[in-house]
Amino acid sequence: MFEAQSSTQPTAQIESKSIPLTQLMRGQTGRIDCTQSHPDECSMLRAMGLRPDASVQMCRLGEPCIVSLSGACRIGLAKDIASRVMVRIDD
Repeated sequence: MFEAQSSTQPTAQIESKSIPLTQLMRGQTGRIDCTQSHPDECSMLRAMGLRPDASVQMCRLGEPCIVSLSGACRIGLAKDIASRVMVRIDD
């Protein structure tokens, strides 16, 4: 689910299956799982296309972190925001 989550109560699902977007290596792909952000930030991310199960590929690490969304467009995210977006790595 793509909604704000309390950083003091992480779920087992996030801990076991997902990693922060910032931990993808260049060229690696994954699918958006959730975010650990404020509701307003979640709305902004959804508007940018970072929705649950959206396919992402890491294009550039750093500041900003640049990801490709389903091969259709690229977006840049501040590293602190990208670190709160959780992804499941594609096999």
